[in-house]
Amino acid sequence: MSDYRILCGNALELAPAMPPGEAALAYLDPPFFSGRRRRNQAGGPAYDDRWPGGMVEYLSFLRGLLNAVHPLLKPNGVLALHLDWRAAHHGRLELERLFGPDAFVNEIIWSYRTGGVSRRSLGRKHDNIHVFAAGPQYTFHRLREKSYLAHRYGFQNIEIHEDEDGPYTLSAMRDVWELPALRGNQKEYAGYPTQKPLALLSRLIECFTNPGDLVVDPCCGSGTTLVAAVRLGRRGLGFDSSAEAVELACRRLSENAS
Repeated sequence: MSDYRILCGNALELAPAMPPGEAALAYLDPPFFSGRRRRNQAGGPAYDDRWPGGMVEYLSFLRGLLNAVHPLLKPNGVLALHLDWRAAHHGRLELERLFGPDAFVNEIIWSYRTGGVSRRSLGRKHDNIHVFAAGPQYTFHRLREKSYLAHRYGFQNIEIHEDEDGPYTLSAMRDVWELPALRGNQKEYAGYPTQKPLALLSRLIECFTNPGDLVVDPCCGSGTTLVAAVRLGRRGLGFDSSAEAVELACRRLSENAS
């Protein structure tokens, strides 16, 4: 296949028709059980996250999606399920059912600062990404991130760098990722509701795949996962049931994945 391929249709029908056992990473960013029709204020692609049957209906959908995508993984491939407080705990149990509890790799917390304050609870400003591996020999690259220092003195045998924010060292990346959420006035924003930042998907792909590997996104939306994959020298395969989303993703890939 070429660097990327995007198909319009239901992942539950499309995934079983794909060659099995080829994906190094499957990233699933399904509806979050928000109970809302998600749309951009300026129009464009939208999707319905309302579930008349409640959590029972939603979990039936989620279980079917996981079952459809699981066979696409390599014997040591990795699946990352991205949800939030509404259903992340249910998603973890579904992954344990599918892979077994010992297949757990990480629960990545994506922490961000956005507007909106609750009068009855602390601000819910993070998402959960549960990572499970199909086999023990899964790909993992230890990434490093900047750890800023209050001062430069008192450190021995440590390489200290400096940028506009001050001195820092490079330390092993942890499972809490503080990355800004996208805002409508940012160049990267493509006009898709709940669009995720390229920085988030790039980290996941760098952690759990090698150049040339296949990355699958069965709910690809605006195509962020595929853009990140191709930019990093991987191959991408995406599905989405919205023709508008597929058109947007194709346009982004043609413009930004070079």
